[in-house]
Amino acid sequence: MSASHTESASRAEDGPGDEVARPPLASVPPSDPGPAQAPPRGEVVRLPARRRPAVVSDFQPDALAVEERAPPRVARATLYAVAALLATGVAWSCLSEIDEIASARGRLVTTVPNIVVQPLETAAIRSIAVAVGQSVKAGETLAVLDPTFSEADVQQLTARLAAAEALVTRLEAEDADRDAAFDLKRPEQALEARLAKQRRALRDSRLRGLDEELARAQSSLDRNRREESVLLARLEGLREIEGMRTTLLEQQIGSKLNLLQTRDARLDVEASLVRTRGAQVEARHDLAKATAQRQAFLDETGRTVLEALAEAREKRTVAAEELRKATLRRQLVTLTAPADGIVLDIAQRGAGSVVKQAEPLFTLVPAGSPLEAEVMIHPRDVGHVAAGQPARVKLDAFPFQKHGTIAGHVRTVSRDAFPSDAEGRNAGPGQPTALFYRARIGLDDTSLRALPPGAGLIPGMAVQGEVRVGQRRVIAYFLYPLMQVADEGIREP
Repeated sequence: MSASHTESASRAEDGPGDEVARPPLASVPPSDPGPAQAPPRGEVVRLPARRRPAVVSDFQPDALAVEERAPPRVARATLYAVAALLATGVAWSCLSEIDEIASARGRLVTTVPNIVVQPLETAAIRSIAVAVGQSVKAGETLAVLDPTFSEADVQQLTARLAAAEALVTRLEAEDADRDAAFDLKRPEQALEARLAKQRRALRDSRLRGLDEELARAQSSLDRNRREESVLLARLEGLREIEGMRTTLLEQQIGSKLNLLQTRDARLDVEASLVRTRGAQVEARHDLAKATAQRQAFLDETGRTVLEALAEAREKRTVAAEELRKATLRRQLVTLTAPADGIVLDIAQRGAGSVVKQAEPLFTLVPAGSPLEAEVMIHPRDVGHVAAGQPARVKLDAFPFQKHGTIAGHVRTVSRDAFPSDAEGRNAGPGQPTALFYRARIGLDDTSLRALPPGAGLIPGMAVQGEVRVGQRRVIAYFLYPLMQVADEGIREP
């Protein structure tokens, strides 16, 4: 019986729970130069795995075999490779820089504001000719309002203007002292023609009366002048006779009675001459008065005509301007598109509804105007976003993985925060709303690849704006959270 068989039998007799210290059966390798020194009895001696006979390893427990087995070289190489990879990653993160991106949601908008079509005044809607999403051309009818009031104003102002025109025509003819050419088929012209005829007859009658007074004064003056001439001639003759009779009386040839009679006749003629000259002065005054009255009448008539003409011209101007405004209001009863565009929104009104003055009825998006992205910048990112920074825009309608992105730049950033449209509508009274800063991203190149036929950019498309605000090292993404925790953590009350 061999030694291994004897050891196996002994282990079997002891049972699994008994441990008996036995010296291991080990043979001395042939290369050993001297005899092996036997260990003390009862002490377990473990030989290195490379020196242990194969027969001993066959009877060892599995756990001990695994423990004493030498690690494979592949595992050791893997450990070194992982360590080197980690070291390389740390070094790369400390040296490499990546872009810092501020992302913001938004939509495409036009660079020019939307066109809001509003009625000029309160009116009832007769018909609406377009629908939401419809493309319209400049001048195309959008809706028709009730024109009753505007047409009534136009007719009233037209009649007022025609009357003012006829009045101006009559007054201009009176001022120029000529007959006016009236269109007797028009009622206002015929009325002014009759009035002009009556006024001219009244003026001529008044002038004739003044001319008669002037003629009487002139006739009286002429008569007095003739009487003065006769009296002067008689006075001269009487003076000669008186002189002659005075000489005869002095020579005691003539009679004193004759001298006194001649002197009395002379004095009588002189008195008549004084009366005639007084009447002549009075006649001159009457003539001047009649002349002044005639001129005053002409001046007063001319002044009255000029004042009436100025007032009539002013009324004509006012009526013309009012008519122009009323005509424009009548034209604006038909609401038309001011430019090419797309109907974005229509107020909740239908035929027969009453629309108020300046109430937005249609909202049009101008066609062909350049587009840009309006995005909402979060307050935590607004400190890094500035005008002129490069950006790119991703469209939800056209995935960037397939169609690419649109390059652009930040054009403007608002100086104050605004609530987003959704937040502002959904927030109740007293509830806080999220605030954002509005930024406009100009689109440098709007070309996308592999677009479907007929597809393109239209206002209102949802976009994702990415603004490149700077660069930082990769290690910062791991260090900054740790620094924040170290600075702010474990300090709660």
